[in-house]
Amino acid sequence: MTAKPTGLMLVAAAMAVESFAQMFLKIGAGGGPRILSQRFRDLAGRSRLGRSAGAWIGLGIAAYALEILLYTLALHRLDVSVAFPLGSLCFVGVALLSQWLLGEAVGPIRWLGVACILAGTVFLAL
Repeated sequence: MTAKPTGLMLVAAAMAVESFAQMFLKIGAGGGPRILSQRFRDLAGRSRLGRSAGAWIGLGIAAYALEILLYTLALHRLDVSVAFPLGSLCFVGVALLSQWLLGEAVGPIRWLGVACILAGTVFLAL
């Protein structure tokens, strides 16, 4: 595998981890799993640790640490002028996860924005 595909995969992984980090911090800031959609609230509530807002914040911080590691590895393989704009993929991940995990409404205009971001990242990755 060449450096560019590896770098692109690392950026994509970093942005996925960052999207989850945002969700974990939101859950922690919201006081714990009560802000999750019902399906995930029940799952998170089974664990004593999952009911703790502090644990969610800690998980968010740990996820950010992993994101920094992955992004740094990506920078070894990609120009920063490519890697940095690809960081906008986290907006896509947050839109998807906020709807799925938190039950937030993501309207048609936001989905159009997500589609534009995805199209832009394709152009950047070429």
